[in-house]
Amino acid sequence: MRFKPFLFAVCLLQAALALSVSLRASPAEACEPLGTWLDYYTLTESFPADGASNVPLDTVVLFTSRTWTLSGTPANDQATFHNLLSVTVTDSVTGELVPGRLHSWPGSPSGEAWRPDSPLLPDRRYTFVAALLQSEPPPEWVQGPTELRGSFTTGAQLAPPLELLGGLDVALESFERDKLQCTPGVCLPCRKTGREVSTLARVRVPGVQGGRAIGAYRFELWVTDDTPYRFGEPDPHEHKVLWGVWGVDTSGEPTDTTFEMPRHDAAYTPCFSWRVIDPAGNATEGAPVCLKEQVEPPGFAFGCSVARDARGAQGTAFLVLLGAMLTVWRVRRRPLA
Repeated sequence: MRFKPFLFAVCLLQAALALSVSLRASPAEACEPLGTWLDYYTLTESFPADGASNVPLDTVVLFTSRTWTLSGTPANDQATFHNLLSVTVTDSVTGELVPGRLHSWPGSPSGEAWRPDSPLLPDRRYTFVAALLQSEPPPEWVQGPTELRGSFTTGAQLAPPLELLGGLDVALESFERDKLQCTPGVCLPCRKTGREVSTLARVRVPGVQGGRAIGAYRFELWVTDDTPYRFGEPDPHEHKVLWGVWGVDTSGEPTDTTFEMPRHDAAYTPCFSWRVIDPAGNATEGAPVCLKEQVEPPGFAFGCSVARDARGAQGTAFLVLLGAMLTVWRVRRRPLA
């Protein structure tokens, strides 16, 4: 086996740095306790806006907010925008309240969406009132209302059905990154202990049309091993890898996204399950994608293993140094050809 001075030097330097850090690092100090705080909310917009016309019969009314942080206020009873918001929608002809319910919409814009339990009547005017029921009085420096009133008029049609305009494209590639050794519960919990190779997924979600889009659609992707994840159904397979990827928002055009594949201590064949959702809660699933190639456990760059966990940092670095010295000793003793 031919001796490679560059690789030997890299490994030796990496091991020496790891050993130096592990021997000289002082214990991390505990973090200071966080100060008390409380979120205060104001309303910003409604979709559809006040006075909108030709609104689909299965519309939703989305309310967005702004969050203000009040420092120095006890936060024992911290409430969310969803829990504080009250929405009533009234038929302007009959004066009757329209039954419906609120759900959180994490897309862009994000907010709380009110959806009627059944389609609205055609060519009818509806009024809405959205109010934030907060116990704290608004500070003088807080801007924006805590109540919105408006109206909209429906058209004669439901929104067109949600439709995917293609399939999911996935490609895997290796990439190199810093390997971090982290200690939970301290202010500076992580330190660099070397370099490692992991797997990156490059995903393109297709175009979307129809549904009740307010600004964006939202894709959900789930990664499992061997068999696809099933949305809303009991899964007969016991997955060793089960990870949901959230936050792929699109305006309806094909969109690219990347993320690091979930790690596992053994190689696995990944499957991607996916669906698109609109603010009204309509969802359409695409055909799952299961790849033939495998995702390998993270490996160390340059073939150098520096540290596996907090307890093994000193021992691993010491073994690398010892191995390096033995390599030098063997090279020196090997007779020349």
